[in-house]
Amino acid sequence: METPEQTKAVEPVRAGALARPSFMAPGENLGKEAIDKSDLKMPRLTLAQGLSPQLQPTEPQFIEGLAFGDAFNSLTGRIYGKKPLRVVVVRAEKARYIEFIPKQLGGGIKDFNVPANDPRAQFFTDKDGVRQKPLATKFLEFIALLLGEDGPEPIALSFKSTGLDTAKTLNTLMTMATNENTFDRVYELIPTQTKNNLGTWAIFGVRLVGMLEDEATYRMAQQLYASVKDRELAPDETVITPDTDEREDVPF
Repeated sequence: METPEQTKAVEPVRAGALARPSFMAPGENLGKEAIDKSDLKMPRLTLAQGLSPQLQPTEPQFIEGLAFGDAFNSLTGRIYGKKPLRVVVVRAEKARYIEFIPKQLGGGIKDFNVPANDPRAQFFTDKDGVRQKPLATKFLEFIALLLGEDGPEPIALSFKSTGLDTAKTLNTLMTMATNENTFDRVYELIPTQTKNNLGTWAIFGVRLVGMLEDEATYRMAQQLYASVKDRELAPDETVITPDTDEREDVPF
């Protein structure tokens, strides 16, 4: 098992963060010719939870300086902290259902792609007549541009459990804007916390900021939409057994 020192040595750095030596010719982009878009991985904007491996010094995903409730990039490890983050939604994804192996049986993923009409994705009544939550956890996801000081960066937003209310709010705000693209407007994600009888969890709140006024960002959003419109967002392979079993209490 890696020590914290070994883990820090391979801590990911965000793209573009490295200083370029003077002997390297500018403008070259060699060595990537064989990489197809289908072979790329979409980073996700994630909130650090109590059981996130990124908070555990003994885990290979450990990110030094990350704290509970911080937003971070799941691919580069960049920490955004607890400040509000502005995004332009490029596309809303179809709901995804993932079945987890119960914690008492070791945890992990049992099925990444449970169909929406599968019994595991539905509320059910057990043999004692008690209404039970679905066996599969519902995820609502979006492809977006994260607006930051280094310019827009493509990123996926993934909401589950207590975060589903935020995703539904975002869906509602986008649906209310008729005759507009999803990327015509800017939204703000606000890291916050919520509690239930099982503990405290980090979630995003969301609010509408206004119209997107930067043309370069708008063109980038158009290009990203065109590049992904015929492709399905791959499931997040870093997702672990939920910190809680707080799925939806009632169907909506």
